[in-house]
Amino acid sequence: MDGSVRVRYIGSGGGVRERADRAASHRDTLSVSVADTESALLDALSEERVDCVVSEHDPDALDGIELLSRVRDADPAVPFVLFTANGSETVASAAVDAGVTNYVPRSGDAAYADLADACQSAADQYLAERDVAMLNDLARNVYERITDAFFAVDRDWNFTYVNAEAEALLDVRAEDVIGENLWDAFEEAVGSSFYTEYHRALATQEAVTFTEYYEPLDEHFQVRAFPSEDGLSVHFHAIDPETESAEGSHLLELTNVLSYDLVDSIERAQTSLNDVREGDREAIDDVAAALDRMDDLVNHSITLAANPD
Repeated sequence: MDGSVRVRYIGSGGGVRERADRAASHRDTLSVSVADTESALLDALSEERVDCVVSEHDPDALDGIELLSRVRDADPAVPFVLFTANGSETVASAAVDAGVTNYVPRSGDAAYADLADACQSAADQYLAERDVAMLNDLARNVYERITDAFFAVDRDWNFTYVNAEAEALLDVRAEDVIGENLWDAFEEAVGSSFYTEYHRALATQEAVTFTEYYEPLDEHFQVRAFPSEDGLSVHFHAIDPETESAEGSHLLELTNVLSYDLVDSIERAQTSLNDVREGDREAIDDVAAALDRMDDLVNHSITLAANPD
């Protein structure tokens, strides 16, 4: 994030540029540009980054509620603030029904300061949610494309995620086991090293590494389990205990490097997002730090993958 919130302002009649500048003057983090027409606004949404849309509302010249519906068709997530001099409970209710982010009456000495605050708050949450979504997408891509088999369980031992390799090795379908208890799905593992080590990891909040044979699948598995406050992330692959290659150890090392820090970075970003929702703007810096950490992790993984020795 570059620290600047990009706002597109659209209004009607004279003085639109002056009103947009007046709002921007209350927040040096706002970069406000005017869209001269509805078409120009919709084009901007499809062609460039827009962090917040502000629309005036005048049913005789510019119906902001109708424009909101068209903006939602083009971009369902972008914040939309209605800035109206013709406010009423009816207009406010219609705006809420149409999916408005915020509604600011254009009256009183504080109107433009309130508008700037509304834009900043809406954009902060929007950008934080987008960044966390990106982290989650990247995590899914890492889990599916780089790591060995992977699954996650919550603190009640219910599956929350199973990747494709884990489906193949465990002979299950993710859709069948998500939400199911691990020890119900794999009853034969109760009392084994899987059971003991997973419980130890969660209890001590320290990662565990072990190799264990699982008779129902007739496979030896090398396992690395990472605990968190929310549950356990388990990475594993099948091995021949007598001929396990250096490549397998290298892949596990890559998995270990990525998984623990990746999950931790995502959790930090998600915590910061919750703070943003509660009005703590400094939490945006924490989200940015998590993104920087993700960048470091990806670069490190590329280096590690290119230099297995």
